Amino acid sequence: MPSFSLTATIDGTHIVLINPKASGPFPAGIIAEGELMWHAGSRQWIIGHKDTDRTLPDVGGCSDGPEVVDLVGKIYWTC
Repeated sequence: MPSFSLTATIDGTHIVLINPKASGPFPAGIIAEGELMWHAGSRQWIIGHKDTDRTLPDVGGCSDGPEVVDLVGKIYWTC
């Protein structure tokens, strides 16, 4: 799947990722929203929804865990 640009808004620890126009399987609008959390086990930033997300064994778009966002590379990882 080719990549496409999202708009990210970060307010404190709250993050919102918005797709400005439909791209492939992703509709226009909010793609992900939650709290930015450091996941020490994977050494990655995640978009969490509850404090226990920080310690889940698996994270990332292909798992049942929270989604991963690379703040330095500006990449939202999906499966």
